[in-house]
Amino acid sequence: MAQSYYSPLAISAEETLVRVRLEHGCTGVGSVIDPSADGADLAPGSTLDVPLWLASSLAQRGMARVELPVYYGNKMRRKMRAGAGCEDLRVRCPHYYTVAGGLHAAMLAGRTADEGFPEFVMATFRTRYKELLCRATTIDNNVEASALQARLSVEELSLFMAAADAASRHEAWRAGGEASQSRLARSASMKRKWSENQENRGMNTLTAPPRPGQ
Repeated sequence: MAQSYYSPLAISAEETLVRVRLEHGCTGVGSVIDPSADGADLAPGSTLDVPLWLASSLAQRGMARVELPVYYGNKMRRKMRAGAGCEDLRVRCPHYYTVAGGLHAAMLAGRTADEGFPEFVMATFRTRYKELLCRATTIDNNVEASALQARLSVEELSLFMAAADAASRHEAWRAGGEASQSRLARSASMKRKWSENQENRGMNTLTAPPRPGQ
């Protein structure tokens, strides 16, 4: 799931809002980092939603603790174990796996990492890959394909489209191969008939009675 630092998708993922709890207070910049704050100062222990890139920076400096969003929490984990393919990740978090990686890195930096979090994310991806993404090669109904794509995260959708494109190219290749074989078979048949006709003409010439005067 690694993406280039300058990738539009990576930049979009970094803008995902996550919740942090301040270890130390902020003086004079409260309304800047939290527009909903009543004053310019934020007290220690205050919680606020900030972009992932800022949360990572604050965690690395020991200024805040990153909290896991609800779509990675225990309730969501139970739902995923019951049926990961039924969940709509696009609604919950479009960049589900990229954000998960950023959150885990930030929590490691702040020494608040959830040991079961990486395993949960990987298990979710494997299950959804088998249940949803493998269907990309078999779906031939546009309505069904659209409904399936609407539930996929950005990362899953990229894999889905790649799989669908590969399946389409494979079918085109097979059709082209079958057409080529058909053309070769017709050509071989025509050559065989032409050879048989030539042989028959030769035999007729050898067995034909001589004309008078010959």
